[in-house]
Amino acid sequence: MSNIRTILILIVTLSAVPATSSLAAGTVPERVWDRTATCLAPSAGGVADGARCVGNHMGRLLLDEAVRFMSEQGQAAFGENFRLVHRMSWSPFGTGLAGELDMVVPLAAAGAARVGADDVDALHGSAFFLQHGVTRWTDKRGALRNDMRLGTAFRFTLPSFAGEDVFGASALMQQNVEWGHQRLVLGTDYAGRWGAAALHHYVPTTDWRSGRSGYEERAVGGTEFSLRFDLTSTVTLDSALGRWERDDAGHTAVDGRIGLGWRPHPYLRFDASTGFGPQADSGSFMLSFNVPFGGSRKTPKWEGLGAFGLTDARRGADMWRPVENVGRIRTIERTTTQESAQEGDVSVRFVQSSASSGDEIEVEVSLSAPASEDVRLTVRLAPGSGDNPAVPGEDYVDEPAVVTIREGDTSARVTFQLLDNPGLSTRRTLSVDVTRAG
Repeated sequence: MSNIRTILILIVTLSAVPATSSLAAGTVPERVWDRTATCLAPSAGGVADGARCVGNHMGRLLLDEAVRFMSEQGQAAFGENFRLVHRMSWSPFGTGLAGELDMVVPLAAAGAARVGADDVDALHGSAFFLQHGVTRWTDKRGALRNDMRLGTAFRFTLPSFAGEDVFGASALMQQNVEWGHQRLVLGTDYAGRWGAAALHHYVPTTDWRSGRSGYEERAVGGTEFSLRFDLTSTVTLDSALGRWERDDAGHTAVDGRIGLGWRPHPYLRFDASTGFGPQADSGSFMLSFNVPFGGSRKTPKWEGLGAFGLTDARRGADMWRPVENVGRIRTIERTTTQESAQEGDVSVRFVQSSASSGDEIEVEVSLSAPASEDVRLTVRLAPGSGDNPAVPGEDYVDEPAVVTIREGDTSARVTFQLLDNPGLSTRRTLSVDVTRAG
């Protein structure tokens, strides 16, 4: 079998970082010394356990200090309502571990006092902010997806509601990094003493794009209304109802979900739900973590089933919370006869449409039919076509990798680590060669 080749555009991105930074004298060194002494104390265990203890602590300390520095710089530049908010969740139903990170940049405020994670002040007025975030998740076929979002939100209170109820409107643009899907999301939301509600309208701005082998996919449009009712201060009843596109013929489908949420601790939440409708999930269970960056000013307490008739005032009164329910880009797919870089019964493609210098990239090798036996293939990166082909030794390592398509499967993936080339300032093309392994 002769070589198979496909092309990827390689793009470099540069980020500016501060040349110097200031740190309170003795703060971090004292913490390092105290923890190191504790880890290496004779009663703490052996040398190996002590070394692992020190390594784990140093990693957490460095991350904590980095995020704290980012938050302090952001608050110094944009005001005290600047925040970084992250959420992690795990589900055993195919999606596995997922994470979200949002940055809220205040643009304007009128008569609004700050509401943090540990204190709640009476809040009157309005808030206007920029939101930039990403949702990282794995779809049901095991493919990693990163859905970015960028937009603005405006929230306000009405005097007659005494600051307990917050209304808002938002507009965000989403883009998937791997497949290039884009959609505009227009929404309104409410949060207050009875719970929360949101209405979002999704407008796709991209057409069909190449997906897994033999298929193409696109973002779909639709409208969804979600409602959360607080049964107690920690137990919620969650529901959603939406109408979504099903195909290019204009057909739509109505689906929804209903479930219960339990937040026994400020850092921990359980969600269980069941779906209905032709495209809804039959059931799901999710465990979510939400530990504030940089720690909490007060020690959080276990709240159990909470108190009946009380709601989480922090959520209702916080006008600076990120827009929620705008994470994963919903898609549909259809079969296609178009194969990329196909020769014989084997095709190959880059999973990403572009990459940055130093990134990891994935190559997917596919067969037109399930393999009757294990198929071993050699995959090697190579310079692309055009005026600026990638350079071996500068942009990538010129070493082959062997991938096996197992009996009964149609595809397999292999990952390559691109070299970090700080001198790269123009786009370069990269290709891949695939041959039968000996």
